[in-house]
Amino acid sequence: MLLFAAKLVFYYACSIPFIAILSVRQEQKIWKRVAAVNEEAESEAEAEAKKNNNVVDADDNCFIAGPLTMIGILKVYIFNIFWMTGSLLGTLSLLPMWISRGCGSSVELEANAVMEKLCAMGTHMCVVGNVEVKNRELLPKINLHSNANANATSTPAPVFIANHCSQLDVSTMYFVLRRFKWIAKQSVRYIPGAGNIMVLSGHIFIKRDRDRSKSSEQKKSTSTSDLYEQSNHAIQSGIPMMFFPQGTRNMVDKLPFKDGAFKVAIDNESLIVPISIYVPPNAWNSWYPLNKAVNVNGIRRFLGMREIHNGNVRADDDDGDGDGDGDEIGNKIVVTVHEPIRTTKNTDRKELKEKCQEIIYSVLPPLYHGHGHGHVHDGSKMDQSTKDQQQKKSD
Repeated sequence: MLLFAAKLVFYYACSIPFIAILSVRQEQKIWKRVAAVNEEAESEAEAEAKKNNNVVDADDNCFIAGPLTMIGILKVYIFNIFWMTGSLLGTLSLLPMWISRGCGSSVELEANAVMEKLCAMGTHMCVVGNVEVKNRELLPKINLHSNANANATSTPAPVFIANHCSQLDVSTMYFVLRRFKWIAKQSVRYIPGAGNIMVLSGHIFIKRDRDRSKSSEQKKSTSTSDLYEQSNHAIQSGIPMMFFPQGTRNMVDKLPFKDGAFKVAIDNESLIVPISIYVPPNAWNSWYPLNKAVNVNGIRRFLGMREIHNGNVRADDDDGDGDGDGDEIGNKIVVTVHEPIRTTKNTDRKELKEKCQEIIYSVLPPLYHGHGHGHVHDGSKMDQSTKDQQQKKSD
């Protein structure tokens, strides 16, 4: 029996390298669009400069974000391999405790606050580097030992919200929060390792109604109702909820927020804590961690790349050759915690949403820009197809 279980786990683990490829593809799409926006921004900057008879100059502190280079692709792949493998090992280590406690939600604390946190932070530190957290003192105090099966607490747990740029947002939040619950698609449950530990942690999965006798609107209503019910239960039990109200990952458009997180906060009269996540354009394409262990300049010279001086390289070679120019500038992900906002049953949801949206986007610097001139693509010049997609989702 044990031999059969070991073989089953082995074959299950063998699927991790293939699932990781799909994750790489998803991240590639995001950064590919970043490159396209960069080209548009650069063209506009050059046209404006010519119109005003100015010279477009690429200074040493300005660089251009592009698509994932081979280094970036490799790092995304390794990141997902580490995360899924670590999560699977963490799940296996918790199984004896889970069984001895009668299964159910008996190891939620250990799975979320220990195993998930160790895996996320360890993977992030190994592949991407450290995370800077500003205003950590503004984070509300949380009872780490809150039980999801317990009765409602006197003070509901807070609701955390943040912008969503990349896969890195997920691991980044473990540097900020000690315990919380996500909302994820049902399909995430079946990702090797990562899905297993999320189940043990008690995260909330969106359940799709499969009843064919119901209309699409009725199915959506049922799924949404279940989502709110589980979120409210977690909040009343003292376990915070974490939302990405944009609803999708996007690096270049400041998307309007959806209502879900704000409805949960208002219904439970919880504190809502806005958080801004800045993912630098070179987060994946940097030479980290090689720059900590080897002579990167020697490698760059050998490969015909520009040398790094005082941590900077010039970015005036945007020829699409994927040489990683600018990949040592501002590599650190920065998280800014904002002042918590108290809500009541009478709080206006629309005003709250707009206020949080303004707060979160206010501290994010111009992410992507052309040579020497800071052009920000914030969604104001969004193409019609993108607008149509957003309208369809909101409907």
